[in-house]
Amino acid sequence: MSARNLLIAASVIATGFAGGLALAQPGTAHSGTPAAQAHLQHADRAVPGKFIEGRIAFLKTELKLTAQQTPLFDKLADEMRAGAKVMQERHAQRQQASATTPASTSALEKLEQRSAAMKEMTAAQDRYLAAFRPFYQSLSPEQKQTADELFAKGGHMGGKHRMHQHH
Repeated sequence: MSARNLLIAASVIATGFAGGLALAQPGTAHSGTPAAQAHLQHADRAVPGKFIEGRIAFLKTELKLTAQQTPLFDKLADEMRAGAKVMQERHAQRQQASATTPASTSALEKLEQRSAAMKEMTAAQDRYLAAFRPFYQSLSPEQKQTADELFAKGGHMGGKHRMHQHH
């Protein structure tokens, strides 16, 4: 598969192809309203790190790594996997908590939870940066230009990341 086709495939997956399948499955319970459909699509797409292995393979292909750069990239990829695992666990905990916790969480509890999550995210970002820096410094000018497009514009941990608001 060409790099362009790989990019198109990754974009289709990332923009919710899998989320659309959830609506198409027989027996999926929803009210049929646009808001309910959007919520179901978002719920499936919102699983963080869902496509981390594809993202790692895509980055490795697009950056055209040398044998010397591969061990540095492997350390970065391990950090990406670890970050994705933590985000998936946090997502599952939020899903479980929202299903079992009363909606009457106090403002203080919400702020404490948000603060703890921000501290965890900062620590994860620091670990990611520690792995990314030597990798980035090993890249050629052309590779750096590609990395700037694929990493810096993509956000946290080599992919798009949006902070989840706690309601």
